[in-house]
Amino acid sequence: MPFELTWEPRGVHRRFFGDVSIAERQRSFDLICGDARFDALRYTITNYLEVGAYEVSVEATEEIAARHIAPLVTNPHIVMAAVAVDPTVIAAIAHFVSLDFVDQPYRTFATEADARAWIEGFAPTAPPWGRPGARR
Repeated sequence: MPFELTWEPRGVHRRFFGDVSIAERQRSFDLICGDARFDALRYTITNYLEVGAYEVSVEATEEIAARHIAPLVTNPHIVMAAVAVDPTVIAAIAHFVSLDFVDQPYRTFATEADARAWIEGFAPTAPPWGRPGARR
């Protein structure tokens, strides 16, 4: 499995590494959306910097974009950041965004620090998991 998920207080960090298939990207998406913490999610960061081969097709990009519709209607508070420099990955993300299937902000950055700084510009709308009534 060439990805790892790290759940953070208000978000999830997904790191892809090695050769990544379409099926593995879909599996990571399903794990995020199927997790009990999904409803409290406020951001996702997907880091593609360690990707070797990246399997992509127009059809697969359109399918994964369409698969985002229902989860992001359920939880419309998520902002999405990608960290990528590979032209293939950047082009696939640009195609995803161009489909205009979702209204949530989605940007690509060359560094994770830049992605996190951008995310900080969005006001949190839920307390951290496991801490009802926690200060924001």
